[in-house]
Amino acid sequence: MQNRAGLWVLTATHAATDFYTGTVAALLPFLILERHYDYAAVAGITLAATSFSSIAQPVFGYLTDRFRLRWLVLAGLLTAGIGIAVSGLFTESYAATWIAIAISGIGVAAYHPAGTVLAREYGGGTSRSMSVFSVGGNVGVALAPAAVLLTVGVWGLSATPWLMVPAAALGVAYLLRPRTVVEAGAMTAAMTAATTAGATPAAAATPAPAATNPARLRDDWRGFGVMGLALACWSVAYVGTSSFIALYQIQRFGVSTAEASIALTVFPAAGAIGTLVGGFIADRFGRLRVIRGGYALAVLATAVIVFAPSPIVAIIGTGILGVTLFLPFSPQITLSHTYLPNHIGLASGVTLGLSLSLGGLLAPLLGTLADATNLQTAFVAMTALLVAALIVTLLLRDPAARPVPKRLATATRN
Repeated sequence: MQNRAGLWVLTATHAATDFYTGTVAALLPFLILERHYDYAAVAGITLAATSFSSIAQPVFGYLTDRFRLRWLVLAGLLTAGIGIAVSGLFTESYAATWIAIAISGIGVAAYHPAGTVLAREYGGGTSRSMSVFSVGGNVGVALAPAAVLLTVGVWGLSATPWLMVPAAALGVAYLLRPRTVVEAGAMTAAMTAATTAGATPAAAATPAPAATNPARLRDDWRGFGVMGLALACWSVAYVGTSSFIALYQIQRFGVSTAEASIALTVFPAAGAIGTLVGGFIADRFGRLRVIRGGYALAVLATAVIVFAPSPIVAIIGTGILGVTLFLPFSPQITLSHTYLPNHIGLASGVTLGLSLSLGGLLAPLLGTLADATNLQTAFVAMTALLVAALIVTLLLRDPAARPVPKRLATATRN
């Protein structure tokens, strides 16, 4: 049983929430122009948006597992919007701007574990439904540069309160959403039983009969940790590209701020395509093939950006990177759920915390490297990290593909 209408509304709230992640990157050129921040300073703004998320998301995930805090979806969305709305009002204080951006980041952190768990329930636990939910985030990030240009680009940083509109509108839509959903306990039991039997995620969407007593799976913390290493590298490449691709265009090719913002739209828009495609083909061909293939192609895409002879080629490379970098996104989320079947919220919090936040912790290092050399060198460093991520994924195994132990097979037949 699925709640498709509820899933689409939830996907829209995801778009609104991640819209505020995208606005941070889109605001950086204006912070440089109006407030004369250097690369290290704007990287610090990125750090503000993401540092608390990397710590807070696992905590929010744990609380979501334990207390079913679904209200964090709405609270996180509104907090993310409020932080960005006031961030442009502190004209003389870098610290106040930093704190406002950090508050927005905490809101993003609060939203994602609860939103992901609810999306799993609404969508039946498949990679396909998770890709639909995830693509909402890509769409939100893609819309952010245009919204910033139409507000901040016209009236300056004092116009950031207008950016609160998506949070307010989608907050109302969330309160009015259809609420029919499979009971969490039945869904967990179904996913556990299906994973034990090596069934596909789609098969797991159908709850087992009440008389069935499926064996409880143990959490695979080692496998989850290995996947976390790959996600850490992914995060740096994602956050680094989001933060510096527009500035890279300006520094290397001398384009205008408006022209450079095209790359900020292309990257998440292409990421939306990659997210959607990745979820669909993962259900058909296997998660690990999609994850490894995505990382391999992403390495080639970053090389295109590094050696691009013109801004057009750099934008094309950015689009290819967006598609390939996000192919593994939803398969990694559902794989994390398979590794930790007893801690779905925690798995979501850690996975999304790493993928969306850990890169922010290292963004100042990339900014410092760019200040000492140039932004091209920073993209070379991101290429090397994606190579490392690809190597790490070769160590991953999918628990759903493991053979069923004889004792469990016997228990199932009986």
